[in-house]
Amino acid sequence: MDYSERTIEMARLIAENCTSCKRCMKDCLFLQQYCEDPQKLFQQFLEEGLEPIIPYSCMLCGRCTVVCPLQLKLDEAFLAMRQDLIKDGLPLKQLKSVEMHQKLSTSKLFTAVNRGDTK
Repeated sequence: MDYSERTIEMARLIAENCTSCKRCMKDCLFLQQYCEDPQKLFQQFLEEGLEPIIPYSCMLCGRCTVVCPLQLKLDEAFLAMRQDLIKDGLPLKQLKSVEMHQKLSTSKLFTAVNRGDTK
């Protein structure tokens, strides 16, 4: 997999600056499942890459950046990895169910919208 220079630079910034304080891991089940600390995870990415399911497992909520003393943007780095994987045409079988979920969750049948109408 050839990641873009932008993605590599984002990962390098995290790998070189993360202090392994683990504040981002406290409430993040994703990070708890996939790493001992984010610095090591991003070092691994730079040295040997990651399984594609890893960047797709991040919810991109941004909580990691909010609690990080250095405001490192892990979520943006994982999004950049996803974008590069898509450019390489890498569909993930594990994510096939997400497509159906997105279709159903936005359909009129399963969506309730209260617009405040008094009809």
